[in-house]
Amino acid sequence: MYTFWLDTVGRQGNAVTVTQTRDGKNIVRPPVERETIRVGVIGAGFGANVHVPALRRVPGVQVAAICGTDRSRLQDVASDLDIPASFGDYREMLASGRVDAVTIATPPHLHHPMVLGAIEAGLHVLCEKPMARNVAEARDMLRMAREAGVCHAIGHQMRHDPARTHMKKLIDEDFLGRLHSVSVMVYRSSLADSTRRTNDWLIDSSRAGGILAAVGSHYIDTLRWWFGEIHWAAGAVSTAVDERLVTGREDMRRVDADDNTAFVLRFASGALGTVHISYTSSAEIGEEIIATGSEGTLAIHDDGRLYGSRHGERITSLYKPSSTDIAERGKGGTGRHIRAFSILAGEWVWAMRSGTDASPSFEDGAKVQEVVDAVTRSQQLSRWIDLSGNKWPV
Repeated sequence: MYTFWLDTVGRQGNAVTVTQTRDGKNIVRPPVERETIRVGVIGAGFGANVHVPALRRVPGVQVAAICGTDRSRLQDVASDLDIPASFGDYREMLASGRVDAVTIATPPHLHHPMVLGAIEAGLHVLCEKPMARNVAEARDMLRMAREAGVCHAIGHQMRHDPARTHMKKLIDEDFLGRLHSVSVMVYRSSLADSTRRTNDWLIDSSRAGGILAAVGSHYIDTLRWWFGEIHWAAGAVSTAVDERLVTGREDMRRVDADDNTAFVLRFASGALGTVHISYTSSAEIGEEIIATGSEGTLAIHDDGRLYGSRHGERITSLYKPSSTDIAERGKGGTGRHIRAFSILAGEWVWAMRSGTDASPSFEDGAKVQEVVDAVTRSQQLSRWIDLSGNKWPV
């Protein structure tokens, strides 16, 4: 039994009179009243490895079905994970009546048709990032989800990385004062070796591959979450390794998607942000995020520690990972993602049950996609791209 403290909700057919929950969120759709929400996972790779275990940490959720393209492997995956139903075609899952909601963990070029299919079936949707191939698809997904009244969320789970969550709290408490600048530097070696196999979509720009979209989108979302809207962007992408092996193929494949990117952002406040990401580093240096403002400085290191200082004071440790956090990080990227994704999925389920909007939503995903598109357009046009909406309202 799930009980929610809601103000009065007026219903007329499927319409909902907008009111507020006790925490001030608007009720925008009828709350889901099922005691157990049946979720289908579309994608037997990242979906099976991260979405399934993460969803099983959320109370009141059953992973009721999984969908994948490799039918010979799919039944083994479903059996190993103890999932009741498996489908080789996502449309069969959407029409089966066996799920109330879906998560989508497929290559990004498939997100648009899959999300629209789920929306047409009246299912709530949590879609992985990058949201789509381009901002036109992302905006279409957002519009359709709004019109259909489904609960929509985007998989920017790194908001729930403990150090980033703690930094958000300090920013909201005005630790930094007025932001001056923020920098993100990421040096990883995942794509340095051309013989180390990777997913074929990641090297294909036509399928929304590349590090800017796959990894940069997480940092763009985090920066926007911390510091507000981004009004200008300029940058570039490059491909350092132009041939590599991909999963399931023996021959070297031509790469036309980026493995390095660097870009500059200007926030609505006027503050500057810089992001530099390389996935072809010869050494695994990791990430460092530093933000400085009129009153203080904050820095996140790759070990999950957060440091900071107020104006004129010494730099001190403000957050260090708990033993649980360290254990999750010790499992590699998958363990870190499962923990963060379980929190994000829990908030998505809460939004379904309370009739409120999820966060991050498709609106957040579309805003991130605007920046991703702007960086590549900036390189093509050799200029800043205006995202303020003042010059080109949308």
